[in-house]
Amino acid sequence: MSGDTRSVSAPRRRVLAYDALRGLAIVAVVGIHTLMPLRDLLPNAAFGRVLDDLLHFAVPLFVFISGALVWAKPWPRSPGAYRTFLVRRTGAVLLPFMAWAGLYGVLYLARAADPSAALRALPGLLVSGHVWYHLYFVPMLLGFYVMTPLASRLAHRSPELLVVLAYVVRIALWPTLGAVLKESGPDLVWSVMQHITQHLPHMALGAWFAIRYDATARRMRILWPVSLAAGTAILLWAALDLHRALPGTPRLFVYPVGMALTVLGLAYGAFALEPLYDRYERQVVGGGVLAFGVYFIHPALLAALVALVPARGWLSPFVTLGAWAAVTAGSYAASWALARSPRTSWLAGVRPSASG
Repeated sequence: MSGDTRSVSAPRRRVLAYDALRGLAIVAVVGIHTLMPLRDLLPNAAFGRVLDDLLHFAVPLFVFISGALVWAKPWPRSPGAYRTFLVRRTGAVLLPFMAWAGLYGVLYLARAADPSAALRALPGLLVSGHVWYHLYFVPMLLGFYVMTPLASRLAHRSPELLVVLAYVVRIALWPTLGAVLKESGPDLVWSVMQHITQHLPHMALGAWFAIRYDATARRMRILWPVSLAAGTAILLWAALDLHRALPGTPRLFVYPVGMALTVLGLAYGAFALEPLYDRYERQVVGGGVLAFGVYFIHPALLAALVALVPARGWLSPFVTLGAWAAVTAGSYAASWALARSPRTSWLAGVRPSASG
């Protein structure tokens, strides 16, 4: 694969490494949600809890890819470019989101202890993506799309400045602004803004990666294992709560730095190792294309398993790992089935031209 910036950032060409990263990220997402029952059953230092924490690179990695493909793209100066961009981008994610949010809304009402209160809360939960635990990602992504004209221009002027500003917002400004918003505004608005500010640096890092890839790739082809190992070690340190011995201000940097190193290590590693898996291009691309469908589908399959397996049954590693594998495989199979037909491919987030 060419190492030019266009090949790394242009959304009109499929980049094999990005599809590999999408596949890795969605498997990690399913793992996070499969391990959720253990959060109430295990202490923080237990292996299952630590593994859960380490898998949380998944959403930052998805956001990173979006930053590389959206914010790193030069912003057009043509009239109506913003409207065209929003219509195209929101249409690709909003229609399947609305359909799946409706389905999960029905499940939410069916499981509610107080159906009347749940029905009153439902509109806000649907709009914010909080009707089910995974759907917040789409409203957050739409927030990043709204920022694209400004972010893209700044990224091409100075991607380093974009990254610095994003981390300033997350680390320095959000604790104060978030506290004010939580005190005075609706909880759902605060929650959406928290997700946006939490992942704003990952969007900026993705843009930096795509724009600076030419200048950094040769060095990082050697150093990516160091970045990945250092980032994972820092995240492990945080997962075990060992970073709490640090003073308040330095402690704020631990998790963001660890996640940045981890995501950058994964991204550079995916490009560096591409010659090892390009023979499996069809499978890798398929895994990347269907990942959005897996994102929508897997919580429904997991909910069925959780209803069938007693709570303490999840303490068995065979049950947990088996559920992880089964939900991943089942979700991919369902996403593939939906993507095969032009009538249903949009439910898997796949354009009809890309299905089949």
